[in-house]
Amino acid sequence: MVLLHSPLVGVQSWGTLPDALRRGGMATVAVAVDTDDQPPFAERYVRGAVAGVLGASALTGPLVLVGHSGAGPLLGAVGNALRAAGPPAGGYLFCDAGLPQAGATRLELLAAEDPEMAAAFRAELERGGRFPTWSDADLEPLVPDPAARAALVGSLRPRGLAFFTEPLPAAAGWPDAPCGYLRLSAVYDRWAEAAAASGWPTAWLDTGHFHPLVDPDGVAAALLGLVERM
Repeated sequence: MVLLHSPLVGVQSWGTLPDALRRGGMATVAVAVDTDDQPPFAERYVRGAVAGVLGASALTGPLVLVGHSGAGPLLGAVGNALRAAGPPAGGYLFCDAGLPQAGATRLELLAAEDPEMAAAFRAELERGGRFPTWSDADLEPLVPDPAARAALVGSLRPRGLAFFTEPLPAAAGWPDAPCGYLRLSAVYDRWAEAAAASGWPTAWLDTGHFHPLVDPDGVAAALLGLVERM
């Protein structure tokens, strides 16, 4: 299992989930991608993710790619790149994440979830704003553990308008392997419903977006259960 973090945060957003998955019998690597700080952002993220997979000598295919949050829309492109370069993707798991939509921008994906919020967000970005800029206090309700929360805050990667208006890469032939969806928060209901409508195994936890930092064993059990159903 390969865990891919959102481009808006670092690998710290997974916390000890890799250890929990290993205890459950799944060889797991959390790949850190930090080479996508300039355009083309998405292509650089995909290349960084593939390099991380190829550099993890303990991994052999087929792999289950797990994308959290903003990594979800890039999973198909990562899978395509891996097909040509290394161990193939044998499955895709979306953990409170968007789904691949060829050519869509991140702002357009947000508008599909909440049009009013997306309009206000775009206006803020056009004024020079960046996102995310969460403080420790902002994240305390979602991540009660001070050490896990400090690590998450320290990993934030605020982005500007160019990042959110960049068309995301297409993933020809995707999905080319079984898929599953783990919903953690209500913001991602639309994507979880779309996954279920496509016949994918889905699991619903009424928790929070960063729940891997709160209950890694519970999230690991949900992910492993989805792999069995896939």
